[in-house]
Amino acid sequence: MSSFRYKTVQFILRSTRYRNNMIKDPARGNPRHSLPKGKYKARFKRSKFDGQNIWTIHPTSGPTETVYVHQHGGGFVYGLQPAHWMSFTELCDHANMTIILPDYPLAPGSVATEIHDWTDRHFRSVVETFGMDNIYLGGDSAGGNLALMLAQKAAERRMPITNPLILWSPWLDLTERREPITKDDDYEALITPYGLEPIVTVFAGDMARTDPLISPALADISSLPKMHIITGAQDILHPEIMEFARKAKAEGKLRSLISEPEYGHYWMFYPVPDRHKTLRQIAALLA
Repeated sequence: MSSFRYKTVQFILRSTRYRNNMIKDPARGNPRHSLPKGKYKARFKRSKFDGQNIWTIHPTSGPTETVYVHQHGGGFVYGLQPAHWMSFTELCDHANMTIILPDYPLAPGSVATEIHDWTDRHFRSVVETFGMDNIYLGGDSAGGNLALMLAQKAAERRMPITNPLILWSPWLDLTERREPITKDDDYEALITPYGLEPIVTVFAGDMARTDPLISPALADISSLPKMHIITGAQDILHPEIMEFARKAKAEGKLRSLISEPEYGHYWMFYPVPDRHKTLRQIAALLA
């Protein structure tokens, strides 16, 4: 059962229309990246790859030979946010594994081809350092989309990803033209059609929405690695996530499915106790 604190955060997000900021902030030129502060500043180490920040956190016992590379969410227009530092510190300590967070280029300054190219080159550099067998790959929301893009490109190079993907509330189908609306009280609190549809346009650029690299729901699942999928039934993306999970299961690619009936999009990053159980579950998938 969802906690009172979770319900309170959902109420605040709806009341303040925070969910509509995703299309407003880029247009205003508002900052879309955050830096780790306070107790998180000492845990995360910054490096650079081709002009972009790469953040790494190690367990308190030190670096590990196996690493988890996570592509962050934010609708392709937000970089790493304060909630990421909180949740990935907790995940690192539960999993006892080094986590690498690339802060990839963002739309509208970069389009999908550029974002894909940078993300793919960075991931290949991690593979060169650690070896594919020592890497877990995952992503949340738009980052889940990018993780599946990387899996497709790796398969094309005949260097497939060997460990299961970990997909947190992944955004899989960008072909669905959700009608943008302004009165959206019936939708879940964090994302709405009003925010998603304009983002697809600025992100996709000249690539077709039906391209499997843009909409991995249309990818050849037989070529993908096995995967763990985490979704909340109150998420507006939930139906497409469940359809993708059904296809993955039919192809023998679904390792596990965590479907929480009372949660919406991204609950594992909320500053509420509900995230603890989910982060422990995700940590167990990295064992």
